[in-house]
Amino acid sequence: MKTRRLPPARARAFTLLEVVIALGITALVISAVYTLAQGTLTLADNVHRAERRDTRKQAFTTFCEHLFSELPATAALNLKTTQSGGEYLTQLELQNVSSPFDGTPNCIVTLFTQNLAGGGLRLLVSCQPISNNPLDKKDAKSGYEVMLFDDLLQCEWRVYVPATQQWATIWTEETNTTTPTAYQHPPMLELVMTQAGDDSHRQVFWIAPSQALTQLQPAVLPPGQQPGQLPGQANVQVPGQPQVQVQVPGQPTR
Repeated sequence: MKTRRLPPARARAFTLLEVVIALGITALVISAVYTLAQGTLTLADNVHRAERRDTRKQAFTTFCEHLFSELPATAALNLKTTQSGGEYLTQLELQNVSSPFDGTPNCIVTLFTQNLAGGGLRLLVSCQPISNNPLDKKDAKSGYEVMLFDDLLQCEWRVYVPATQQWATIWTEETNTTTPTAYQHPPMLELVMTQAGDDSHRQVFWIAPSQALTQLQPAVLPPGQQPGQLPGQANVQVPGQPQVQVQVPGQPTR
């Protein structure tokens, strides 16, 4: 009697449902890893942008502090505020100051804002040397113009007026081109600046007090005192010159 051998049992394969579930779990894991990596890169980029923004603001603050704290009495300060396209544009002009770029004396340094095509403002600083010859035309190539910020939503300057104890957006000091004049500067300047993606910041800068120009006068010697002679010192006769009797306090006259 012959016996029939049964074929070996085949290995059980994955069903279509199991394959779909496995692919779904894999997709979820990959998506989670990608989201985590993307969030980490975004956070690092935001931190880098914030550091750059803070560094630029700190450098600009140091620049303004140095510019205003050493403002000479003969420098004229003028502030003008205009409205253009729904934005307030300010222009802060300092005349007869040294260039912040190379230290050239007798320059006009201007901090001013301009409108951007897509909205917002940009802040620029320009430096133009003052020509001693009034017939010379202003040469734009001899000056400098640097853009400081190009992502501003607000940038407004104001000066503090002690007489009214209020902040003003306009300040004018007439420039005298013939003789140096000591101007009465406002004691403080206020800057309100807002960058895109940042909160509004208010800064107040102190301005060096103006001092009147003084002219040295020759010293007037007391009667009977010779140049180089100390007070109370007896006079010594010089050959060829008449002797002058000077009385020393507490001693009889010789």
